Amino acid sequence: MVPFKIPDKEKVLMKIGEAGEVLAPTSELNIFVWNVYKGQRAHIFENDFRKHGSGKDFILLQEALVDNKMPLLWKQDFSSYEWHLAQSFHYKKNQNSTGVAIGSKYTPSAVDFIRSSSRELFWLTPKLTLFSEFDFEGKKVLVVCTHVLNFVTTGAFTNSLYEIAARISTFDGPVVLAGDFNTWNVKRHLIMKSIFRDLNLEHLDLENDGRLLKLDHVFVRGFDVLKAEVHSSVLSSDHFPLEIKLKL
Repeated sequence: MVPFKIPDKEKVLMKIGEAGEVLAPTSELNIFVWNVYKGQRAHIFENDFRKHGSGKDFILLQEALVDNKMPLLWKQDFSSYEWHLAQSFHYKKNQNSTGVAIGSKYTPSAVDFIRSSSRELFWLTPKLTLFSEFDFEGKKVLVVCTHVLNFVTTGAFTNSLYEIAARISTFDGPVVLAGDFNTWNVKRHLIMKSIFRDLNLEHLDLENDGRLLKLDHVFVRGFDVLKAEVHSSVLSSDHFPLEIKLKL
């Protein structure tokens, strides 16, 4: 018996909290991107999350976990944020769910998701991509958080990226696309860059990037890049967090 359940489409999205800000942000946007490893290294994870996530306009998470700890952290230490989560699956044992999440100081004008048409080998779980649109004084911005398929063929991996690209292609304004792309070989990396380059998305080179395996990436369109770096001293996940500062 499989230990998890894939939610019906109408039950994938979850909202936690309410945005405290009602005004548009300044022209600068601070963004924090992190595969949080389901918060498994709890003894140091929460302090790192508070330290590096605090004050950001947007927080994009992969492997977010809806349990009795992570949502409480969001509610208590990020109480002015609104969180939207696209759930990949629920564990049958405890009903905890995991997926991708976007936390923001601002209320999105629209939230949507796509679920990969292919599933991971062995586990047979899908991967999710979350799309949040924001209207900042008439300027629409699309923020996309993704966790791309890992244990699949190159063809299935490529098709999942085209599914994401197809959704972004319907949006004309500035875009931030970030997350865990599972680019663990050169071929995957080149395919990823090629697909999103066709949408005029710039792949960001990150400062302090000592990663041997570069799985996490950020693409932008319609922004000036002020800062893009890896926090390579953070050890509370199996992925280092990324910090991006952009100017509209």
